[in-house]
Amino acid sequence: MQKKHHLDASPIPTGFRIYFERLPVVEVGMNGRKANATEFCKASGQSLALVPEPTNKHDGNAIIVLGEWKGWFRRKRKVLGYVPAETAATLAKSGNVAYVQPRLLKTYLGTDGFVEIEFQIIGPKDLYESVFPKKHTRAEESSKATVDQRNIDATEQVRSVIELMDSTPVMAPEKSQALSKAHFRKAWARMLETGETYGQAAGGLAFLNRSQDKVRGHLRSIDNDLAAQAEIVEDTFRDYLKTGEVPPPYYAWRIAVILSKAKRKDLEREFLASWCKHFPKGNGSRYDDLVVRARKLGVEV
Repeated sequence: MQKKHHLDASPIPTGFRIYFERLPVVEVGMNGRKANATEFCKASGQSLALVPEPTNKHDGNAIIVLGEWKGWFRRKRKVLGYVPAETAATLAKSGNVAYVQPRLLKTYLGTDGFVEIEFQIIGPKDLYESVFPKKHTRAEESSKATVDQRNIDATEQVRSVIELMDSTPVMAPEKSQALSKAHFRKAWARMLETGETYGQAAGGLAFLNRSQDKVRGHLRSIDNDLAAQAEIVEDTFRDYLKTGEVPPPYYAWRIAVILSKAKRKDLEREFLASWCKHFPKGNGSRYDDLVVRARKLGVEV
Protein backbone atom coordinates (compact mmCIF):
# COMPACT_ATOMS: atom_id res chain seq x y z
CA MET A 1 0.00 0.00 0.00
CA GLN A 2 1.25 3.49 -0.87
CA LYS A 3 -0.53 6.47 0.66
CA LYS A 4 0.88 9.98 0.40
CA HIS A 5 -0.31 13.47 1.30
CA HIS A 6 1.00 16.23 -0.95
CA LEU A 7 -0.27 19.63 0.30
CA ASP A 8 3.07 20.63 1.80
CA ALA A 9 4.65 20.37 -1.64
CA SER A 10 2.34 23.00 -3.13
CA PRO A 11 1.58 25.96 -0.85
CA ILE A 12 -1.36 28.15 -1.82
CA PRO A 13 -0.09 31.14 -3.85
CA THR A 14 -0.57 34.64 -2.51
CA GLY A 15 -3.97 36.00 -3.47
CA PHE A 16 -5.53 32.53 -3.86
CA ARG A 17 -7.89 30.53 -1.68
CA ILE A 18 -9.49 27.09 -1.66
CA TYR A 19 -12.66 26.77 -3.75
CA PHE A 20 -13.25 23.02 -3.36
CA GLU A 21 -11.65 21.37 -0.33
CA ARG A 22 -11.56 17.67 -1.31
CA LEU A 23 -12.42 16.15 -4.67
CA PRO A 24 -11.76 12.71 -6.19
CA VAL A 25 -10.43 12.27 -9.70
CA VAL A 26 -13.39 10.43 -11.20
CA GLU A 27 -13.23 7.61 -13.76
CA VAL A 28 -9.62 7.10 -12.70
CA GLY A 29 -9.85 3.35 -13.31
CA MET A 30 -11.63 3.41 -16.68
CA ASN A 31 -10.50 3.15 -20.32
CA GLY A 32 -6.89 2.32 -19.56
CA ARG A 33 -6.43 5.31 -17.25
CA LYS A 34 -5.75 3.02 -14.28
CA ALA A 35 -2.24 2.34 -15.59
CA ASN A 36 -1.61 6.09 -15.85
CA ALA A 37 -2.90 6.65 -12.31
CA THR A 38 -0.83 3.77 -10.93
CA GLU A 39 2.33 5.15 -12.50
CA PHE A 40 1.44 8.63 -11.22
CA CYS A 41 1.01 7.38 -7.62
CA LYS A 42 4.39 5.62 -7.70
CA ALA A 43 6.26 8.60 -9.19
CA SER A 44 7.88 11.66 -7.63
CA GLY A 45 7.42 15.33 -8.39
CA GLN A 46 3.72 14.87 -9.12
CA SER A 47 1.43 17.72 -10.05
CA LEU A 48 -1.96 18.13 -11.71
CA ALA A 49 -3.41 20.27 -14.47
CA LEU A 50 -6.97 20.92 -15.63
CA VAL A 51 -7.98 20.95 -19.31
CA PRO A 52 -11.57 21.74 -20.41
CA GLU A 53 -13.05 19.25 -22.88
CA PRO A 54 -15.98 21.07 -24.56
CA THR A 55 -16.15 18.40 -27.29
CA ASN A 56 -16.98 15.68 -24.76
CA LYS A 57 -20.15 14.04 -26.17
CA HIS A 58 -21.50 13.18 -22.71
CA ASP A 59 -20.84 16.50 -20.92
CA GLY A 60 -19.91 19.77 -22.58
CA ASN A 61 -18.69 21.09 -19.21
CA ALA A 62 -16.24 18.19 -18.73
CA ILE A 63 -12.77 19.01 -17.39
CA ILE A 64 -9.92 16.53 -17.81
CA VAL A 65 -7.46 16.01 -14.93
CA LEU A 66 -3.94 15.58 -16.27
CA GLY A 67 -1.16 14.11 -14.15
CA GLU A 68 2.43 15.26 -14.51
CA TRP A 69 5.47 13.60 -12.95
CA LYS A 70 9.20 13.11 -13.34
CA GLY A 71 10.30 10.69 -16.06
CA TRP A 72 13.76 9.45 -17.01
CA PHE A 73 14.39 12.16 -19.61
CA ARG A 74 11.48 14.58 -19.29
CA ARG A 75 8.26 15.10 -17.36
CA LYS A 76 5.45 12.74 -18.25
CA ARG A 77 1.94 14.06 -18.82
CA LYS A 78 -1.06 11.70 -19.05
CA VAL A 79 -4.81 11.76 -18.52
CA LEU A 80 -5.86 10.49 -15.09
CA GLY A 81 -9.60 11.14 -15.17
CA TYR A 82 -12.10 13.96 -14.74
CA VAL A 83 -13.25 16.64 -12.34
CA PRO A 84 -16.57 15.60 -10.74
CA ALA A 85 -19.44 16.65 -13.02
CA GLU A 86 -21.17 18.94 -10.50
CA THR A 87 -17.93 20.76 -9.77
CA ALA A 88 -17.18 21.16 -13.47
CA ALA A 89 -20.68 22.55 -14.04
CA THR A 90 -20.25 25.09 -11.23
CA LEU A 91 -16.95 26.31 -12.67
CA ALA A 92 -18.33 26.42 -16.22
CA LYS A 93 -21.37 28.43 -15.12
CA SER A 94 -19.16 31.05 -13.48
CA GLY A 95 -16.85 31.27 -16.50
CA ASN A 96 -13.75 30.91 -14.31
CA VAL A 97 -12.34 27.55 -15.44
CA ALA A 98 -9.27 29.26 -16.89
CA TYR A 99 -8.44 30.97 -13.59
CA VAL A 100 -8.51 28.02 -11.19
CA GLN A 101 -5.79 25.49 -10.42
CA PRO A 102 -5.75 21.92 -9.06
CA ARG A 103 -3.74 21.23 -5.90
CA LEU A 104 -2.78 17.59 -5.31
CA LEU A 105 -4.09 16.44 -1.94
CA LYS A 106 -3.62 12.66 -1.66
CA THR A 107 -2.57 9.60 -3.68
CA TYR A 108 -3.45 6.06 -2.63
CA LEU A 109 -2.38 2.83 -4.26
CA GLY A 110 -3.69 -0.30 -2.55
CA THR A 111 -2.07 -3.73 -2.49
CA ASP A 112 -5.06 -4.96 -4.53
CA GLY A 113 -4.42 -2.36 -7.25
CA PHE A 114 -7.10 0.08 -6.06
CA VAL A 115 -6.14 3.64 -7.04
CA GLU A 116 -7.45 6.88 -5.54
CA ILE A 117 -6.32 10.43 -6.25
CA GLU A 118 -7.79 13.42 -4.41
CA PHE A 119 -7.21 17.10 -5.04
CA GLN A 120 -8.34 20.60 -4.16
CA ILE A 121 -9.29 23.37 -6.56
CA ILE A 122 -7.95 26.82 -5.69
CA GLY A 123 -8.52 30.16 -7.37
CA PRO A 124 -8.17 33.93 -6.97
CA LYS A 125 -9.80 35.30 -3.84
CA ASP A 126 -11.44 38.12 -5.75
CA LEU A 127 -13.28 35.66 -8.03
CA TYR A 128 -14.58 33.41 -5.25
CA GLU A 129 -18.03 35.00 -4.99
CA SER A 130 -18.49 34.81 -8.75
CA VAL A 131 -18.26 31.02 -8.35
CA PHE A 132 -20.21 30.89 -5.09
CA PRO A 133 -22.53 33.93 -5.13
CA LYS A 134 -24.08 34.82 -1.81
CA LYS A 135 -26.86 37.29 -1.12
CA HIS A 136 -26.37 39.68 1.79
CA THR A 137 -28.52 42.24 3.47
CA ARG A 138 -27.08 45.76 3.49
CA ALA A 139 -26.19 45.37 7.17
CA GLU A 140 -24.45 42.06 6.48
CA GLU A 141 -22.57 43.54 3.53
CA SER A 142 -21.41 46.48 5.65
CA SER A 143 -20.33 44.19 8.48
CA LYS A 144 -18.61 41.79 6.09
CA ALA A 145 -16.77 44.65 4.38
CA THR A 146 -15.52 45.87 7.75
CA VAL A 147 -14.33 42.40 8.77
CA ASP A 148 -12.73 41.78 5.36
CA GLN A 149 -10.88 45.10 5.51
CA ARG A 150 -9.69 44.34 9.03
CA ASN A 151 -8.41 40.93 7.87
CA ILE A 152 -6.68 42.51 4.88
CA ASP A 153 -5.04 45.13 7.11
CA ALA A 154 -3.88 42.43 9.55
CA THR A 155 -2.44 40.30 6.75
CA GLU A 156 -0.61 43.29 5.32
CA GLN A 157 0.81 44.05 8.77
CA VAL A 158 2.14 40.50 9.07
CA ARG A 159 3.61 40.67 5.58
CA SER A 160 5.27 43.96 6.51
CA VAL A 161 6.99 42.23 9.44
CA ILE A 162 8.05 39.32 7.21
CA GLU A 163 9.49 41.69 4.61
CA LEU A 164 11.38 43.63 7.29
CA MET A 165 12.93 40.52 8.84
CA ASP A 166 13.72 38.92 5.47
CA SER A 167 15.48 42.05 4.22
CA THR A 168 17.54 42.47 7.41
CA PRO A 169 20.85 40.58 7.76
CA VAL A 170 21.13 38.39 10.85
CA MET A 171 22.89 40.29 13.62
CA ALA A 172 26.08 38.75 14.99
CA PRO A 173 25.87 37.85 18.71
CA GLU A 174 28.87 40.08 19.45
CA LYS A 175 27.12 43.09 17.95
CA SER A 176 23.89 42.32 19.79
CA GLN A 177 25.73 42.07 23.11
CA ALA A 178 27.63 45.31 22.49
CA LEU A 179 24.45 47.18 21.60
CA SER A 180 22.63 45.73 24.63
CA LYS A 181 25.40 46.76 27.04
CA ALA A 182 25.52 50.30 25.64
CA HIS A 183 21.73 50.55 25.81
CA PHE A 184 21.69 49.37 29.44
CA ARG A 185 24.33 51.91 30.46
CA LYS A 186 22.38 54.70 28.78
CA ALA A 187 19.10 53.63 30.42
CA TRP A 188 20.76 53.29 33.83
CA ALA A 189 22.21 56.81 33.59
CA ARG A 190 18.76 58.14 32.68
CA MET A 191 17.20 56.33 35.65
CA LEU A 192 19.66 57.99 38.03
CA GLU A 193 19.07 61.38 36.44
CA THR A 194 15.26 61.33 36.20
CA GLY A 195 14.07 58.73 38.71
CA GLU A 196 12.26 56.81 35.98
CA THR A 197 11.84 53.04 36.10
CA TYR A 198 14.07 50.95 33.86
CA GLY A 199 11.18 50.31 31.49
CA GLN A 200 10.52 54.03 31.15
CA ALA A 201 14.20 54.92 30.75
CA ALA A 202 14.88 52.11 28.27
CA GLY A 203 11.93 52.97 26.03
CA GLY A 204 10.23 50.11 24.24
CA LEU A 205 6.56 49.18 24.56
CA ALA A 206 4.77 52.04 26.27
CA PHE A 207 1.85 49.97 27.60
CA LEU A 208 4.25 47.91 29.73
CA ASN A 209 4.85 50.98 31.90
CA ARG A 210 1.27 50.89 33.21
CA SER A 211 0.12 49.09 36.33
CA GLN A 212 0.10 45.28 36.20
CA ASP A 213 -3.69 45.15 36.05
CA LYS A 214 -3.80 47.53 33.11
CA VAL A 215 -1.03 45.65 31.31
CA ARG A 216 -2.90 42.36 31.74
CA GLY A 217 -6.14 43.97 30.59
CA HIS A 218 -4.47 45.39 27.49
CA LEU A 219 -2.86 42.06 26.62
CA ARG A 220 -6.22 40.30 26.96
CA SER A 221 -7.88 42.89 24.72
CA ILE A 222 -5.39 42.31 21.88
CA ASP A 223 -4.80 38.59 22.42
CA ASN A 224 -6.56 37.65 19.15
CA ASP A 225 -5.84 40.89 17.30
CA LEU A 226 -3.46 39.85 14.53
CA ALA A 227 -2.69 43.41 13.42
CA ALA A 228 -1.89 44.54 16.97
CA GLN A 229 0.43 41.57 17.58
CA ALA A 230 2.20 42.13 14.26
CA GLU A 231 2.66 45.82 15.02
CA ILE A 232 4.29 44.97 18.36
CA VAL A 233 6.63 42.44 16.73
CA GLU A 234 7.64 45.01 14.11
CA ASP A 235 8.25 47.71 16.73
CA THR A 236 10.29 45.44 19.01
CA PHE A 237 12.31 44.10 16.07
CA ARG A 238 13.20 47.64 15.01
CA ASP A 239 14.20 48.38 18.61
CA TYR A 240 16.34 45.23 18.60
CA LEU A 241 18.29 46.53 15.61
CA LYS A 242 19.13 49.68 17.60
CA THR A 243 19.49 48.31 21.12
CA GLY A 244 20.38 44.63 20.79
CA GLU A 245 17.46 43.80 23.10
CA VAL A 246 15.92 40.58 21.71
CA PRO A 247 12.16 40.93 21.09
CA PRO A 248 9.92 39.09 23.57
CA PRO A 249 8.65 35.91 21.91
CA TYR A 250 5.10 36.04 23.26
CA TYR A 251 3.78 38.32 20.51
CA ALA A 252 5.38 36.28 17.74
CA TRP A 253 3.87 33.17 19.29
CA ARG A 254 0.41 34.80 19.30
CA ILE A 255 0.78 35.61 15.59
CA ALA A 256 1.53 31.94 14.88
CA VAL A 257 -1.43 30.77 16.98
CA ILE A 258 -3.87 33.22 15.37
CA LEU A 259 -2.76 32.27 11.86
CA SER A 260 -2.99 28.57 12.71
CA LYS A 261 -6.56 28.94 14.01
CA ALA A 262 -7.47 30.85 10.85
CA LYS A 263 -6.00 27.98 8.79
CA ARG A 264 -3.41 30.33 7.28
CA LYS A 265 -0.62 27.75 7.37
CA ASP A 266 1.12 29.32 4.38
CA LEU A 267 1.42 32.71 6.06
CA GLU A 268 2.26 31.14 9.42
CA ARG A 269 5.10 29.20 7.77
CA GLU A 270 6.46 32.36 6.10
CA PHE A 271 6.33 34.30 9.36
CA LEU A 272 7.99 31.59 11.44
CA ALA A 273 10.74 31.14 8.86
CA SER A 274 11.51 34.85 9.02
CA TRP A 275 11.39 34.94 12.83
CA CYS A 276 13.53 31.83 13.35
CA LYS A 277 16.11 33.13 10.90
CA HIS A 278 16.92 35.83 13.49
CA PHE A 279 15.92 34.10 16.72
CA PRO A 280 16.51 30.33 16.51
CA LYS A 281 16.95 30.28 20.29
CA GLY A 282 16.62 32.49 23.34
CA ASN A 283 16.15 32.62 27.07
CA GLY A 284 12.81 31.00 27.83
CA SER A 285 10.68 28.15 26.57
CA ARG A 286 8.58 30.34 24.28
CA TYR A 287 11.50 30.74 21.85
CA ASP A 288 11.70 26.93 21.74
CA ASP A 289 7.93 26.74 21.14
CA LEU A 290 8.30 28.92 18.06
CA VAL A 291 11.10 26.74 16.69
CA VAL A 292 9.02 23.59 17.26
CA ARG A 293 6.03 25.13 15.45
CA ALA A 294 8.29 26.19 12.57
CA ARG A 295 9.77 22.72 12.16
CA LYS A 296 6.33 21.12 12.15
CA LEU A 297 5.49 23.32 9.17
CA GLY A 298 8.63 22.26 7.33
CA VAL A 299 10.87 25.24 8.15
CA GLU A 300 14.54 24.39 8.48
CA VAL A 301 15.89 25.96 11.68
